[in-house]
Amino acid sequence: MASAIHAQNIGKTFNPGSKNSVQALRDVSFEVQQGEIVGLIGPNGAGKSTLLRILLGFLNADKGGSVSILSQHPESLEARRGIGYQADTQFRSPGVRTSAFLELHALLAGNADPTDEVTAVLRHFNLLNAAARKLSALSKGMRQKIELAVAFVGSPKVVFLDEPTASLDPPSVFELREFLTQQKEKGTTVFFSSHNLTEVENVCDRVLFILDGTLVAEHSLAGTPPGFLEESFRKHLVERKPS
Repeated sequence: MASAIHAQNIGKTFNPGSKNSVQALRDVSFEVQQGEIVGLIGPNGAGKSTLLRILLGFLNADKGGSVSILSQHPESLEARRGIGYQADTQFRSPGVRTSAFLELHALLAGNADPTDEVTAVLRHFNLLNAAARKLSALSKGMRQKIELAVAFVGSPKVVFLDEPTASLDPPSVFELREFLTQQKEKGTTVFFSSHNLTEVENVCDRVLFILDGTLVAEHSLAGTPPGFLEESFRKHLVERKPS
């Protein structure tokens, strides 16, 4: 299998050289193959968001670290064309309709006639009745589903999701689970950060565990029993505590 995401010796220090410097990431290396669904877990402040921003090209890693997406630099046009992204923030324009918002993103992603694609994704997430509504009139959970839909329009090859189940009710989580399974069958690579350990277990092929800016474990989830990630999470937290 070809590599979709390659990270080598990623480090990140904020305010280097000052007394307020913070080392957010330390020598993080991993690889994600095309067609894999990989989860990134860890407690608050572990470095998950910083790592995502570096993978997406929003931040530069410290000297000596490198990232490639589809064998390209993440800031290159070639990589950008192949990336989808759901952020942990929501666009709430009072003047933009849901369907127009999704159609714009599909057009920017290269779909010259996006109507059918937008209708299909709205149908999957049970949002057809929201197509003509303004984004600002939607509930927080509905806006979350719109952001997820945005990440997948245009058929990106690699999709990054930041806390995708936040604000979703149980039926919507089930919809997302089914949707991610369908995307995997199409060969789409999905890399997502989440605190929802149960959902990570349900949909991921592998999981990366980050703690204090360091990648401390990597687990294949094939054949693992229910609750495996919770037990692993607790184990790493206990080991972190000073004796």
